[in-house]
This record gives sequence, C-alpha cells and structure tokens, in this order.
Amino acid sequence: MARRTVSLYEAYAAAPHGWTLDRGKKSHDKSKAKDATDGLEESAVTEVPSRPAFKRARTTSSAGQGPVREYQHLPDEILLQIIHHLHPETSKFSDYSLPEKQRDLHAFSLVNRQWNNIATPVLYYRPYLEGARYDLFTRTLCPSINLNVRKSNVAPYVRDLNLSLLVHQGSKSVTARLLGRTKGTLTSFTAPQASFSLNCFPALSKCQNLESLDLSLVSEASLLKTLFDTISNLSSLQELDLPRSAGFGSAIDPSQISWPRNLKRLGLSGGLASSFWTGQFHFPDSLVNLSITHCPKLSEADLYPFLETLSQEFYFTMTEMTFAHLPMLGSDALDEVLRYLPGLRVLSISIDYVTPELFNPHGVLAKSKGSAYLSDGEEYFSGSEWESDSPSPSQRGDEGGDDASPTISEHSRDHYSRRKNPKLRSFLKLESLELTESGERDPQGKIEAIDVLIAADDQGMLPRLTQVHAARAMGWDADDVQPDAAALHSWLMGNAERRGKLQCETKDFGLTLSHLW
Repeated sequence: MARRTVSLYEAYAAAPHGWTLDRGKKSHDKSKAKDATDGLEESAVTEVPSRPAFKRARTTSSAGQGPVREYQHLPDEILLQIIHHLHPETSKFSDYSLPEKQRDLHAFSLVNRQWNNIATPVLYYRPYLEGARYDLFTRTLCPSINLNVRKSNVAPYVRDLNLSLLVHQGSKSVTARLLGRTKGTLTSFTAPQASFSLNCFPALSKCQNLESLDLSLVSEASLLKTLFDTISNLSSLQELDLPRSAGFGSAIDPSQISWPRNLKRLGLSGGLASSFWTGQFHFPDSLVNLSITHCPKLSEADLYPFLETLSQEFYFTMTEMTFAHLPMLGSDALDEVLRYLPGLRVLSISIDYVTPELFNPHGVLAKSKGSAYLSDGEEYFSGSEWESDSPSPSQRGDEGGDDASPTISEHSRDHYSRRKNPKLRSFLKLESLELTESGERDPQGKIEAIDVLIAADDQGMLPRLTQVHAARAMGWDADDVQPDAAALHSWLMGNAERRGKLQCETKDFGLTLSHLW
C-alpha cells in the first residue's frame, strides 16, 4: 500500500503557483495505479519543486489546521534598490512622475504590505495627475471637507504638486483644499489653468516650505498686489513665475513690491504696464535668473530703462536670462543685452529680436572696478603681466624690454603674482546660448552658424562658449550651411575640452538642433 511521505499541508505550501488539492489527489491516484501494475511495494514519492532558501515566516489559521503561508522578507534597503533598478536613469523621487514609471511603482506596491509601504512615498512624491487620475487623487487626499474629521495618511508624502495637465477637471475649492492638506510638506506647486483663483491664496500663504511656485498657466486675472502680499512671507521661495494674465487692467508700482527675500529665479509675464517696467525695483540680492516671456505690452521704450535698472544692480551677478514672445519688440531690440549684463552665463533668446550684433556689443557700461573691455575683439593687455600694489620691476628700472618678461629676484618674487591669462580678448562670461523662435518673423538667415563661429573663434568675443542650442527653423541643417554648423560644433567641443568640462556628464556640449519655441 502506498503511503505519502510528505505532509499534505507542507506540499501545498511548498508547491509552485497553481498547485491545488485536487491536482495533488490526481497525482496520488496515478502513483497507486502504477504501483499496482508494477507490483512495487511502495510508490515513488512525488517530488515537489524546491524554492530558493530565503528566510521564511510561517503563519497558520486560527483553527491551527490551515495551510502554512510563507512569504519572502527583504530589507527595506534592498527594496529601494529594486525601485532604482526599475529605471536606472532616475536619480531622485521627483523623476518618477512619468506615466510608465508610475505604473511600475503601482505594480511594485501590490506585492505585499512591506513593498506597499516602501513604494507609496515614492509614488506620491510627485504624482502624475490628469483626467480621472485627478478625481481619485483628490478623494484620497481629501476624504472629507472638514480637515479635522478625516485626515489622509498619504498627504505628507506629496512634495511636488503639478496640476499643469488639468484643463477643466476639478474646481477652485478643491485646489484650495489640496493646498491646505499638503501645506506642511509641499515644496513645489504648478497651478492649473482654470481652477486657481483668489480663494487659493490663504492656503498658499501657509505653505512655508514652498520653494517653487509656477502660476504661468493661470487664466483668471488677479490683482498683483494681492499676489505679492500673499507670497512675501514665504521665506523658502526661490522660484516664482507670474501668471500670463497678470497686470491687465491694473497698474502696480514696483517700488512697493515686497519680494521673497531668498528669491533666485523670477519669471515676468502678462500685461504689465509701462509704469511697471520703468519703475524702481527692489529685487533681492539673491536673484540670478530672470525670464521675460509672453509680455504683449513690453516695448523698446520700456525695455531699455528696465535693462539699465538691472545693469545697476546685477551687472556681473545676473547669470541667466530668457526672452521670448515679446511681439512689440523690433527685429534687433535685444542686440545690446550683453552690453548691459556681460556676466550672463546662460542666455535663451528668441531669434525674432536679435541680429549677429548680439555677439559684438558696442561699448560697455563699466560698473566694477578694473573691468576692461574691447568691442572689436582685438588682443590687448589688461595692466602689467605682473600684478602688485608696488611698482613693477620694469618701472623700477630693471632690465628687459616691453616684450620681455621682467626679471624678479627670489626675495621680491613673493610680492608679485603672475597673471594666469595676461592676454585677454573679452570678459563676456557666456557659456550656453539658446536661440529659439517666437513665430513672429522668418528665422532663416537672421543668424547663421558662421556668425557664431566668427564671434567666438576669430574675434574672441565668446571665449567661454561651449553650448549652442538652435531651433531647426533657423535652417542650420541645410546642405549649403551644414559645413559651417559642423565647424561650429567642432570648435565648441574643442573649447569644452580645453576648459576641462567634458568630464561633466550632465551637460551636452557642442551644437544641438531641436524644435525650440
């Protein structure tokens, strides 16, 4: 008589997925029939596929006779590494906002309770919200209207709330409620187009950890004074984009604006009147990035006083600027930007408002002591080859002509320091140039690749330039100008290598052609 050497419950627990009790009985009956025909004393024991030797936890039913349930326990650090290997190119939680990555995280969270606890904070860090997803998200974060009745356990996980994909979903009250539920941990907020208005300002003013505020898509016009009064006490705010609907039908004195004291990037847009651009600004000293886009009322008469104001305060400290979609400006209105702000390192400018004279600004507004400039790009000496507060050796009568380097004794050598670059061409600090288009003029032929190459290489006006991004509409990929574009790319790569920047993996050096609007 055949007998089972493996306990039924142990075989059930160790069996692969899909093993059932009925299937086990059929296997047992087949063994008995085979033993009867072969005359064997004992039947062969059915082998059960073994599993990897992990640490197992066993639980039984309340009656003590149920099947043993087993699951594999992994440390939390291993689970975080698994999440990272889902998308190795992702370096931080905010990068998991794409739909395909959110689906992977959702599947990850369905394995068991431990995996769910690990995936939930990553899933809600920057949720992907559009369409029906938004309704489910609001019901999860706002299970009740009254904040004191039911709180959401996932609300503290939300750090970046991006509602830019919403058009008609939700309501203004729901947006205000979301800001109220996430006010303690929210660091970045992008407002929706239609469901953001004045009733969201009280909740917005309580987001003390907010670092980035993007209101550029808001369609409802609101008073700028009310907006600035709301955000003036947000000490952590570093990035601010004004709504494109701001300023229409109202005027505000910029001297009365109280800016957030740690503001680093500011985006100006909307129907800002002439009194705004020509007024006296009191920008915080921390401001380094300024964007001027979608300003239909900005004219050249208002632009130059504004650039003069910026030049007086941020002559060398302003490092990034963006100009686009300014329909009242002429075809060469922005040629003098580098004359006002020679310290710019990154410049994104629409081809509609510039000519090749952008790279050769005439004259200089010298605001810093000892600054030297030569507009035609010829080589020149800025002072002596040896710098010291005392007279140079040549001035004391030492031997050596004008072309010879001065001879300095060992005793006096400590009082002098050799200049690293005795020959200078330009002190423009531009490193990255982006040429976009606003669709107001024909971009072809306004600036060619050879114009940038001549200004950078032959004239030496852009000694630090290593990146150029150009819109494809400029026609730099045409057959007749493609050799010029290739030569510019080669020079940019060589300049990046000379400056030791090729080791930086986060930047794309050289010439890039793309659809830039």
